[in-house]
Amino acid sequence: MEKLEPIIGGTASQSNTIIPNALDSHQKETLRKALVETALKLLGVPYVFGSEWGDITKPPEALDCSELTENVYKLNGLKMPDGSQAQYDATIPTGTPLPGDLGFFGRGGNPAQVYHVGMIAGLLDVIEARGFDPKASFETGKVIFRPRSAWEKYANFVGWRSHFKLL
Repeated sequence: MEKLEPIIGGTASQSNTIIPNALDSHQKETLRKALVETALKLLGVPYVFGSEWGDITKPPEALDCSELTENVYKLNGLKMPDGSQAQYDATIPTGTPLPGDLGFFGRGGNPAQVYHVGMIAGLLDVIEARGFDPKASFETGKVIFRPRSAWEKYANFVGWRSHFKLL
């Protein structure tokens, strides 16, 4: 896997200062593309619940769903907390999700019990770090693509949300 570096500019240690408070529409579009490009580089990374990606200048050995999201955002200069519930709480609902926006699952469809997060990769796909499930009809146990439609049909789906700087 290639070395991961911030796409927008600066260095990972400067991530709090890369993105100004207000972005124009071109900057938002560029940032959204960068988020997806960064996530795409992580396809196939093994899933391990509770993984921590300490040095984001090096490829991770494993990821879980929220660690994927947290660090893809961090690499591109956006703060995102760890933990899917914290990420849900830190984002804003959007009825028209765009690349880089996040989708969430909550136990029984409950937004107060969020347990999984994935990122819109395009109009039709979501990138997610998915735990191994031998009963699944799709690949699991690593960072994968899933159809957005499958996410939206799932009973535990609680909605799409966006980082406030992307709105």
